[in-house]
Amino acid sequence: MLTLFRRHLKSCKFASKGRGHRSCGCPISVEGNLRGEIIRKSLDTRNWEAAQKTVRDWEVDGRKEIPTVAEAMERFIADLEARGLSPDTVAKFKRMKSEFEMLAGRGDRVNADDLAQLREKWDLKPSTAAKKLERVRSFFRFCVDRGWIESNPARSLRPPKEISIEVKPFSKDELEKIFWAIPLFPLKGIYGEGNRARIKAFVSVLRWTGLRIRDVVQLRRDMVSNGYLLLRTQKNGKPVKLPLHAEIDLPVGGAYFFWSGEGNPKSCVGDWQRTLRRLGVLAGVHIHAHRFRHTFAAELLSKGVPVSEVAAILGNSPRIVEKHYSQWIETRQKAIDSAVRLVWA
Repeated sequence: MLTLFRRHLKSCKFASKGRGHRSCGCPISVEGNLRGEIIRKSLDTRNWEAAQKTVRDWEVDGRKEIPTVAEAMERFIADLEARGLSPDTVAKFKRMKSEFEMLAGRGDRVNADDLAQLREKWDLKPSTAAKKLERVRSFFRFCVDRGWIESNPARSLRPPKEISIEVKPFSKDELEKIFWAIPLFPLKGIYGEGNRARIKAFVSVLRWTGLRIRDVVQLRRDMVSNGYLLLRTQKNGKPVKLPLHAEIDLPVGGAYFFWSGEGNPKSCVGDWQRTLRRLGVLAGVHIHAHRFRHTFAAELLSKGVPVSEVAAILGNSPRIVEKHYSQWIETRQKAIDSAVRLVWA
């Protein structure tokens, strides 16, 4: 038989009335014999009804060890690493682990209000907060799958309202200004005279392949052969094979075209982003690396290339292509035009 009692704190005014007193808010513990096992431990709760439910569940189904939130997060991160997820993805959950340390106690004691109070401390833009909330949900889904909790407390948290900002492709005039500004770029840094040639090559790869900036930064020499570029994208690991435009003149050097291969590639991505911003100031054009990807996709779709083929070129799924680039799908626009003209008739 199991017996509940409170471990009175020194400051508790009921401490002198015996450990069976229920009117205080001190932590609850349990002791007794359960199926031959001697138990004496804290239940990590101050709620008497919740403690009674736990004991009843033990008596019916047997006692199971439920890890704390911190312990569960350790198991979750270990699972992510075992699945071979990228170090950047794992690092995001490790940063989240430090926030979860304030959710003291067992995982089955965490409720939606606890997570709502945690989210209130986030100082993030809506799109970033939405992605972080999805990571929180994935962690608690993991806990549900392990049988540590009965339901996902993060499911009831609604994502923040996002204002969709359309990323416009470059116009022909803007592209001309960008390439016109490259010869004006300062010859500073370790590459000196070769600085402008490297920038032109980098921008040309972005322009004629539609690759993400990180894929361009980590482009290796062994990925280019017989006029073709062959790689697996860093974001989703999808294979991409593209012919190289004649305008692309890749620099000579080490194993990588645009990175030394030392340190964190994320730092090199930041360096190239700053370079593109400085180039944009010279050109009088807002330059963001992903605009080249949008430009490439828009040109393909506007020329009638099927969505499935554009998805293969970009290393995306057809659903993602339709979501982000649907306004440039020629067949879709023709169908919309026909539908509107039906109303006119």
